[in-house]
Amino acid sequence: MLPNQLAELGSWVATHAEILIFGEQEQPQLIATNYWTSSKIRLDRWTTALQMFEKDFEDQRQHNPWPAMEILIQEILSSDLLTRIWSATVLSHDWFHQTDELSGLAHSIHIRHLEAKNRAIRVMIRGRAHDEAAFDRMNNLRRRIERWTDLFLGQLPVLHQAVAFGIDRNRVKDFHEERCGLPNQEDQTKQKILSASFGADLLRNQAKYAANPELNREIGASVLACFPPDRFDSLGLPKSVQMVWLEKSHVDTQLLLDQLVDFENKADQHVV
Repeated sequence: MLPNQLAELGSWVATHAEILIFGEQEQPQLIATNYWTSSKIRLDRWTTALQMFEKDFEDQRQHNPWPAMEILIQEILSSDLLTRIWSATVLSHDWFHQTDELSGLAHSIHIRHLEAKNRAIRVMIRGRAHDEAAFDRMNNLRRRIERWTDLFLGQLPVLHQAVAFGIDRNRVKDFHEERCGLPNQEDQTKQKILSASFGADLLRNQAKYAANPELNREIGASVLACFPPDRFDSLGLPKSVQMVWLEKSHVDTQLLLDQLVDFENKADQHVV
């Protein structure tokens, strides 16, 4: 799964978050664990790679690590949108239902992603002299993704949770207030326009490669698994993310198997 597809999935989550936040579907711990495990492995890989690039820039030889590093940094920056929106969404869910089903693991991943992003920016600055054009591309991507992140956080229904994950908190509030004043039909139209505009903007720097495509797909599948399956036909999943929907079926199957095993264990205990 490519970085821009993760970002597009994040925008989709933002515009459909109310289904998860206020829905009555119980969220099995397996979903949160799958998200945390895949994200942690990816974060560990990012840390190792960034350490390697830091050493490359310290090396006096004429080696330019930017071609490989750009793939990694694009993944870190683009997926930050999904990480922040997902964290805000699940914390809103747990706040509304007065539980802690999802928030703890999601919040820990957000903190580590923030650390990885800050480190990536420092490495970018250190390597700026090696490739000014690559630095400008990534810095421009960072600014655009950060603005889009605040915009989509502003679409979430629980403002105090959304603001906590914003880059510019006042900007998140402004976008939220704009949405609150719209009639329902006008709001839906605006959401479609925002999603289409974001998709078009992503094409400006569409990634051809991902540093961790399989882990990205697993993370995306874990996010989708939290939404009720009977509502998906009407939700308009982005075409670039539809393949991840296939991965959701595997998560659903595993959940069903776990429930059957748990049922059989309880039945055996009852017989004894």
